[in-house]
Amino acid sequence: MIQEKKLTSIRLNRELYKALQKRAKEENRSVNNFIETTLFEVLYREPNEETLAAMDEAINHPEKLEQITNIDAFLEKVRDGEI
Repeated sequence: MIQEKKLTSIRLNRELYKALQKRAKEENRSVNNFIETTLFEVLYREPNEETLAAMDEAINHPEKLEQITNIDAFLEKVRDGEI
């Protein structure tokens, strides 16, 4: 799914920007991606209702969980959008 992006401009302290560049480079990411991901992590620390329900189901009904025995098959399902 392609999400529409909002082009924006912000002012940052030069030293802060240098630190952001360094961290982004360490993670082999663009500064933009690093900032956006970091902001998402800060804003969405609390799990949403769907995640809370899934966590509750996993804790209270472990018999419903599918055990992963073949990581390649699992990753293929993820790539194909089956999971």
